[in-house]
Amino acid sequence: LGVFFVAGYIYILRPILYGKRPATGEVSAARHAQEITNSAEKTDFSGLGLAKPVTQTMTTYVLGDDLYDESFSIDAPSGDFLGEYGVGVSETMGVGEPKKVTAIEIWMFDKNDIKTATKVLMSPHAFGDQAIRARLEAKGELVPIQAQGQVMLETATLQLLATVVDLEYGRGNLPENSYFERITLELAIWPKQ
Repeated sequence: LGVFFVAGYIYILRPILYGKRPATGEVSAARHAQEITNSAEKTDFSGLGLAKPVTQTMTTYVLGDDLYDESFSIDAPSGDFLGEYGVGVSETMGVGEPKKVTAIEIWMFDKNDIKTATKVLMSPHAFGDQAIRARLEAKGELVPIQAQGQVMLETATLQLLATVVDLEYGRGNLPENSYFERITLELAIWPKQ
């Protein structure tokens, strides 16, 4: 009898324990973001006449992924640790759930540099709002986000090229182009020449 009780308990709690889809059949925001990331096509830099990146990652934020924060290791082909890089929520706006993300920061740490390079990609509304800009200036260089736009981060020995592969703004009671419904970024890193 105890075995049936434990089995039933695990069956009921399996979405929590194993991160499965909710019983309603809805996909969580994080899982939806991962599905978008998995279907995004990476740039063939060698086909463009460029060297192959040391590392190349796709990452997606979707509205409702309030804990969006990803980081990745930068390792040389030899396996040597070179640094880390990542992306996460920098600023939200409005009230209620889910959080309305209006700025995302991209950062890169180089083991050979004392300073971490950071750029903050901002919605057009956030970029034009002096109060939001004042809050974010200490985080890094402020950049207005653009679909298919690119930004470069540089440290002593590394370069990171971030490309906005896909971008859609949320619609609702907040100002137009003020928060992200979805954003997919491609992050590629090369040794600095």
